[in-house]
Amino acid sequence: MDIKDMIQNFSGTREKEIRGIFASIIILQNRLQTIFDKSDDFLTLKQFMLLTMIIYSDDKTTFTRLGELIGSSRQNVKNLAKCLEEKGFIIIEHEAKNKRNTEIKLTLKAKKYSVIISEMHQKKLNSIFSDYTDEEIQTFYKIIMKLYGGVTRTEEEIKG
Repeated sequence: MDIKDMIQNFSGTREKEIRGIFASIIILQNRLQTIFDKSDDFLTLKQFMLLTMIIYSDDKTTFTRLGELIGSSRQNVKNLAKCLEEKGFIIIEHEAKNKRNTEIKLTLKAKKYSVIISEMHQKKLNSIFSDYTDEEIQTFYKIIMKLYGGVTRTEEEIKG
């Protein structure tokens, strides 16, 4: 059995297709992570995503806030950030009175790296999405935004 056969087994009813979509998202996430991890000698995809969130963050950001953005725990973000700091991409500074309050600063290395790696990532993304028309990309984007809504709602239900 190959992946197409497995996914085909999920077709037929709404419930089966929802499970197929969910399984596909997980499988595709793993495959995309492998592609990008193998393409970058410096950072994993997760480290790169954290760096991207830091670059585009509007305000002072915390490990907790970054965790919310990338869908990960504060501790996982802290560990990723430590790796980025060790590699010279960010500087983590703690408030003297409250060690939990941190300020994350980008280094010049991170700024230069993001320009170079962005080009490589864009080429990979263009290849991955080359079979889609502009209209299909817009539709897919809208569907993904709706999926975020459902995930957020379910997260809030879990929190109580």
